[in-house]
Amino acid sequence: MHAPDNAVAVIGVALRVPGAADPDTFWANVVRGHVALPGALADGTLGVGGIDRVDRFDAELFGMSPTQAAVTDPQQRIVTEVAWQALEDAGVDTERDPGRVGVFLGCGDSGYRQRHVDADPTLVRAAGRQQISLGNDKDFLATSLAFRLGLTGPALTVQTACSTSLVAVHVALRSLLTYECDLAIAGGVTVQLPPGAGYTYQEGDVLSPDGRCRPFTRGSRGTVPASGAGVVVLRRAEEAGRGARAVLLGSAVNNDGADRMSLVAPSPRGQAAVLEEALAVAGRKPADIGFIETHGTATELGDQVELAALAQAYGDAAEPCALGAVKAGIGHTDTAAGVVGLIKAVLAVQHGVIPPVPAQPGDGPDAPLGADRFHLPREAMPWPGGRTRYAAVSSFGLGGTNAHVVLAEPAVAAAPPEPAAGPPGRGPAVLSAASPQALERTAAGLAAAVREGTRPVNDVLGTLWHGRRRLPYRWACPIEAADEASARAALADALESASAQAKAVPEPTVAVLLPGQGVPLAGTGRGLLAADEEFAREWAGTRDLVRACGGPDLEGCWTWPDADPRWLRTDVVQPLLFSVELALLHALRRHGVTPSVLLGHSVGELVAATWAGVFSEADGARAVVERGRLMSRAPAGVMAAVLAGEDTAREVAAGLPVDVCAVNAADTVVLGGAAEHLAEVERRCAAKGVKVRRLATAHAFHSRSMAEAAEAFTDVVGTLALHAPRELVLSNVTGAPLEAAQATDPAYWGRQLRATVRFAEGVEVLLDAAPHVVLEAGPGRTFASQLRRATRGAEHRPVVAELLGDGRRDEATVHLAALGAAWAAGCATDDLVAPPSAPARLPGYAFADTRHWPAGGPDGAPAPGIPETVPARAGQEEAGTDAAPEGTETRSLLAALWQESFGGPAIRPQDNFFELGGTSLQAAQLISVVNDQLLVEVRLQDLYEHSTFGDFAARVEEMLDARDDAELLALLAEIEGQGEGEGQA
Repeated sequence: MHAPDNAVAVIGVALRVPGAADPDTFWANVVRGHVALPGALADGTLGVGGIDRVDRFDAELFGMSPTQAAVTDPQQRIVTEVAWQALEDAGVDTERDPGRVGVFLGCGDSGYRQRHVDADPTLVRAAGRQQISLGNDKDFLATSLAFRLGLTGPALTVQTACSTSLVAVHVALRSLLTYECDLAIAGGVTVQLPPGAGYTYQEGDVLSPDGRCRPFTRGSRGTVPASGAGVVVLRRAEEAGRGARAVLLGSAVNNDGADRMSLVAPSPRGQAAVLEEALAVAGRKPADIGFIETHGTATELGDQVELAALAQAYGDAAEPCALGAVKAGIGHTDTAAGVVGLIKAVLAVQHGVIPPVPAQPGDGPDAPLGADRFHLPREAMPWPGGRTRYAAVSSFGLGGTNAHVVLAEPAVAAAPPEPAAGPPGRGPAVLSAASPQALERTAAGLAAAVREGTRPVNDVLGTLWHGRRRLPYRWACPIEAADEASARAALADALESASAQAKAVPEPTVAVLLPGQGVPLAGTGRGLLAADEEFAREWAGTRDLVRACGGPDLEGCWTWPDADPRWLRTDVVQPLLFSVELALLHALRRHGVTPSVLLGHSVGELVAATWAGVFSEADGARAVVERGRLMSRAPAGVMAAVLAGEDTAREVAAGLPVDVCAVNAADTVVLGGAAEHLAEVERRCAAKGVKVRRLATAHAFHSRSMAEAAEAFTDVVGTLALHAPRELVLSNVTGAPLEAAQATDPAYWGRQLRATVRFAEGVEVLLDAAPHVVLEAGPGRTFASQLRRATRGAEHRPVVAELLGDGRRDEATVHLAALGAAWAAGCATDDLVAPPSAPARLPGYAFADTRHWPAGGPDGAPAPGIPETVPARAGQEEAGTDAAPEGTETRSLLAALWQESFGGPAIRPQDNFFELGGTSLQAAQLISVVNDQLLVEVRLQDLYEHSTFGDFAARVEEMLDARDDAELLALLAEIEGQGEGEGQA
């Protein structure tokens, strides 16, 4: 099927209806004819269709305080979570999706404010009337979702009674086709309160007398009310790719007008007209349609009128057409009914199954369906072979607003999805959540689905990377395997042990370590070259820089054997280190990781200076090539790492012509000199029980033997253009930040070649800068390991990772692990994972199971066995720990008022009003309550300027101390006297 130009794809669906909280469970129930209505209850009433999580909500995920959540209508809360699930099903992160996202929603009248919120005076005082209105008025249903998800397209609340959500879909289609938005969220929600309550049948009512809904059967006498919510995510079909579940070809909306007996009576003429118009818009004939999801309320008049309209619009054809009625299984979800019917039809055309209308005890025979082509299937059946799968959905609102939508199987359904490029599992698996607990719950659900699933692992990784919102608590793990089965097992194993790292921060500080000579080099870059074509180009470019200024030809250096003599040639190794480290820095920038602190070791400092703009890249290459050449001409020498402090190292070298070449750590000092003198050092170390290790070098770098090279190198640098560093570079000579005067002085670079490398001091300065991420951008892992040791037990512990590793693990996997760790810390890394061929339908976010419900009023007390739970704030193990501020009676009262305003854990002195999520509206309400309670005149400005609780309480106490109580008492007496006078008059 070729989708017409005005087609819109359904790319995501989510719902919450009786018996199901996800599309897969819902579809399984539909196909097996499951009825989720309770029927008659033990108390003699008739049951209403109920859904999960009416009293639960993940307030933290959506940036709401517990108090805000408690005063917000469950309909707003439920549709917010369901919209989130629909976006996950679509594989869309709206923060990264390039277009505008529109919101089109409607809801019922739950009575939550009147029944629950207004009955709790403490909650009313804490939240204020305006906040309560925002959380309960229908006007704010769509705009609240747009605010919570950061959506900038049209946000419209649509209200047409029972047809609300399908009309919302129609309006969304129009908005997409006129390019008001590029993605649309459409649907509706109804919650029947109180949860679990029933109804009593009255003669002549539209409600069923036995709690069962039996559309299109003789003697059907009414519908059954039910709670429910449904949301679809829509995109223009030509832009949907392989992510479409179905394609909407056309829709129409009209009203019955006055051509009926009363406002609430339906009109067959109006209904037939909307069906015919939608068919015409879709460009289809009645014979094309193989399944119609009806409004199907099971009211006698409603069913008769609908069948008459169906016969008029669709009856003149020979091909069979099945009728569906989702209300038989879940009841009438009112404003959500239309979109729930649409989701059922979407799943039917997607799976190629005609779903049944469940048969129930007490059913009469089927009613005459008005046309021979119509039939009411009582068991699931395959879609007739050879026919394109076209379906239609009707929804008719009390009051006469009718909606009809025509849809079809997606145009690419016949083409199997192509796996994302690359070997199985290439890339990091990533997850994020609003809390560590939510991350672990979500990971557990994904692990089970991955083990049982069939989608290519690359599509799973691509969906997790591209299709999920990036939240503060993050986890990343590289996954790589030779085949699908191994990759799937590795991914499931990793997810089962997933836990959040430290909370990600926006724009984290990144430091980079750049090694010098002495690190193992054989095979460096081989694995990453094979896995990353962009890196291959970047490294080729930096090798060209080296060759262009007369340096060695480094082509194929990753294949040189371990015993190749070139590994000991300084004129080869230093340019090689320059080329690979500079290429790694380019790769970091490509992935969105921007180093702001650079610490290089020996030649690594020249790489850092080049990256920071002290040298141009061409001049940096020339400087390193000449440096290596000059150093290689120095007398032969030996270097050894003494695993002890600098004092001990100097002691074992005392009296020998041996220099301290580098202080790499508090317990690692490198000595250098002639071979016979280093042999004596080794004998002395052995006598003292000090460990010592020879390094693979041909010269004693940074020793007296380099004096001539240092002088000549000063002259070389004097011919180059030098600039102040753009980023913070730490000096090997001082361990402190490289100053502009040093960087632009050729003599500094001569000293840097000869002087002791004060790397350990540089590490201390680097750690004082408190970077969030430290990456070793070069061969080996020596300095990354040193950083890990240096931060063990420290209050601030950065993420430390290597970009290449030491060859013990696959290099590409190590690289991805480092970039994934940077992402988990908050770096805006990108392009680590290929987009999926189509979004993998995976278990969604595991919402917090927190109850948010007023304490007062009917049904306000916590349900038996369901505690009122709230998440602890950062730094609190549980609510109340380190919480209630001690001090004056005033301070205790203020703490109670703050706690009322937010809900959740008790307030701590360091808690900041705005960091807790406080809004200007909430601030105004809190100030009003404080002034009423303490008879002071605190201003909003006082809270803005003293936003932590401790500072605010001190400010209020200061105002109380300055208050003239005598004047206040006189004023109160005057007011009281006036009141008495009025009473006597």
